[in-house]
Amino acid sequence: MANYKFGIYEPPHKRWPVAWYNPAVLMRSALETISTGDQIRNLDRRELFTGNFNVIDISAQSSDSDFWWDFMSDSGDGGNASYSIARAMQTHDLQLAEGSFPTQPLPRGKLLVLGGDLSYPGASPEEYQYRFIEMWEASRPLGDETRTVLAIPQNHDWFDNISSFNRHFIGDYAQHFLDAYTPQTRSYFAARLPQNWWLLGLDFALVGDLDRAQLDAFMKLVAQDMKPDDNVILLYPEPYWTRPLGDDARLGYPKRYQRLEEALLQRGIKIRLRLAGDLHHYVRSTATSGADLHYDDMLVTCGSGGAFLHPTHALRVSADKVMDRAEDLGTMTQDLKKRTRVGTQSNAPTEQQRQYKNSAFYPNRIKSWFWAWLNIVILFKPLPIRDLYSLPAQGNWIAKIFQRINETKEWAFSGNVVLPFLLGLLYWFAVYCNSFVFSPAFIDSGFVAASHITTVALPDFWQMWFKAFLFSPLGLIIHLVIFFLCVCTALEDGWRSIIPGAIHGGVHLFAVPTLFWLISFYEPNAYIKGLWLVASGIIAGGLLFGIFFFLMSAAGRMANNAFSPLAHEGYKGFLRFKIDKNGNLHGYMIGTDSVPKRWKINPNGTRPLWVEYSLKAAPVWKLRDVFVLKK
Repeated sequence: MANYKFGIYEPPHKRWPVAWYNPAVLMRSALETISTGDQIRNLDRRELFTGNFNVIDISAQSSDSDFWWDFMSDSGDGGNASYSIARAMQTHDLQLAEGSFPTQPLPRGKLLVLGGDLSYPGASPEEYQYRFIEMWEASRPLGDETRTVLAIPQNHDWFDNISSFNRHFIGDYAQHFLDAYTPQTRSYFAARLPQNWWLLGLDFALVGDLDRAQLDAFMKLVAQDMKPDDNVILLYPEPYWTRPLGDDARLGYPKRYQRLEEALLQRGIKIRLRLAGDLHHYVRSTATSGADLHYDDMLVTCGSGGAFLHPTHALRVSADKVMDRAEDLGTMTQDLKKRTRVGTQSNAPTEQQRQYKNSAFYPNRIKSWFWAWLNIVILFKPLPIRDLYSLPAQGNWIAKIFQRINETKEWAFSGNVVLPFLLGLLYWFAVYCNSFVFSPAFIDSGFVAASHITTVALPDFWQMWFKAFLFSPLGLIIHLVIFFLCVCTALEDGWRSIIPGAIHGGVHLFAVPTLFWLISFYEPNAYIKGLWLVASGIIAGGLLFGIFFFLMSAAGRMANNAFSPLAHEGYKGFLRFKIDKNGNLHGYMIGTDSVPKRWKINPNGTRPLWVEYSLKAAPVWKLRDVFVLKK
């Protein structure tokens, strides 16, 4: 973990967003994913929960009036965004800007539902404290009433095998989140809401599906506690409907959550809303036609709780979705034949398939596409100079300068800029390992001496360079490291991304000898030439990655890997729900385009602990989407 500082003197703007292309962050995430995946494969922690799976009954809280509840997901990244969301969601009378409807404040929910990914880049007691808990505690009103909190984990919460998640939301631990009432006894839950509404929170761990014990618990609930015509909200840890129809389920063996959905529909229970975070934006899709279901239902992704922005123009996000309930005739046993699948498909939908059309995006796809341009130079994002004067320094002016230098150095070694530096070193090492053949001893093998490189045309030099791999296995390995780094970055969209990833890697392989050839024109000294190689490799390597990120993102690909370098803290928000006394579900997406970049201690000496350094930078909260699901 980084050298984090905790407490009231570490304001949100000092809690920098995660640098996802810092090699240390990438390595840590990979190791934690492998480690936790291995534990789940051998002993799934979800199957260690004991005791009865009891329904959390909240239905009596507002039996004859409106019931309000809030949803937030994907927080715990940059402090500016995470704190802004925490403060807004805990404000009792959050003022909405002009142009919103309704213009009066919407009551804060009695129930707070968290959709996971509460700490980045991984879960640990320190990460939770630094990026999530302190943001909510600092914005918590003094003497605030105790709220009910329900939560499910996502993949990053599983990086410590949900140990930190359990401590804050499950069981009899002493330090629960916000000292709230947290009645769930497992990492998944079933809550009965007023007016015959249900909220089922599911846990996929890192395997993309329910475990056996979880499926059995929900199946028993469907058979014994739920009734036909009940309305259900399924809270997923990820929007599986953005993947191809079937979600890679093997033939003859549908996924367990697909069997659960079909069991609900078979009993006449209405799945009205599939809700998830994981993708850091807001997208809503509404059923338009198809399937013999006589009610409206929606697919909603709302992961805008504080993590970096994901694009809404990505192909898998903006594509229309379908629902398919056709039986799998190839299954061996009867219990596997029926399943409900929702996802994208390349061919036109049939009359039997329920169709979903996109109804709302936040940010809209044009703004989303515009931000892709910034990728070209994002790996060279300048140091946060504004932070050099944001906190009171101690001592004389010389001590203050050294304190600021230390703060900036700490940020620099934690930022994405480390990747271009690594590429510059790899460029230099590749040249170092491959250039020894350019000496008089190898002239008979078709090479030229280093002093005569500039007499060779660039295409001929390329031919010599790649031929040198026969004499320098280590040089070949270094080139392959660069190549596979580029390919692996592109694999987010599956094996079809190998071609653009390979092209990107190939450009780097040609860039290495080209820079060496060009520098040889102007600098004969080997040592100075090495320094120029590192410097030019930093610039060329960073720009090539940035251009690749932009091209892939502009084409609607690599929604995560090509947008995470931006660490965009804007377009954040949350959902506020109301179940009215007639049983209708109202949804309000409240969002702000930007969040403050600097904070100061509240001069009133009360909570919230921090306020904007300038009122001009205050978030502008508006209703970005409104919808109703009628009972």
